[in-house]
Amino acid sequence: MVTRKQLILLWLLLVISSATVFSTNYPKVFGNDWTAAVSYVNERHDEWRKEFSLFGVDERIAVAVIFPELIRYSMWKDEIERAAVNGLYIRKGRAGANFSIGRFQMKPSFAEDVEDAWNRSSLAQEYGFSFNLQQNSDARRSRIRRLGTEQGQCRYLAIFIRLLQLRHPQLLRMSQEEQVRFLSTAYNYSFTASWDDIIRMQSQCHFHTDVIKTRNTRLYCYSAIAVDYWRKE
Repeated sequence: MVTRKQLILLWLLLVISSATVFSTNYPKVFGNDWTAAVSYVNERHDEWRKEFSLFGVDERIAVAVIFPELIRYSMWKDEIERAAVNGLYIRKGRAGANFSIGRFQMKPSFAEDVEDAWNRSSLAQEYGFSFNLQQNSDARRSRIRRLGTEQGQCRYLAIFIRLLQLRHPQLLRMSQEEQVRFLSTAYNYSFTASWDDIIRMQSQCHFHTDVIKTRNTRLYCYSAIAVDYWRKE
């Protein structure tokens, strides 16, 4: 049986850990990688805003959601993963290859889930288009082609946000900072996760920037990085 003293101690530990997560100086931690990511956003600002506005999505929120991925992005690693996805995924689907590709580090399985949810939503009728979800190489090749461009990734991101807003109407009643925290957690954790699971994952540390995770890898809270960027920009 848990005692009152143990409950108070657990609560204090949670408060301390949360304070640590959300008070980290991320620009200092990530240094040049943070600066480079900010510069990249500034370079693409006008192009991305056009894509997000097509779906009525706030650009600041959208960029904050994927900003940690811009910090982690590695060109050479992306080329290797893109080649694997182009070969194995197109032939065998997500069971063959499901690597993250592009600046926003999107997996083919993520795109599939977003496409499926879009086709079943009222948004497909509102916008007048749907995705080809057939399990064949042509549909998968088209999906990889979309994921292979920043325009395509911006549109997947915008659709992802609109779908979560539709699935969880309470999101639009939250502050923008709270929206960033929730949406970035869902983006990093799981698009299909429940509201309660996403809330539970908001303060957990699983994100890292190492090419390969080891026991010495430092883990960060994805949503805390996203919120920190949102506050600064």
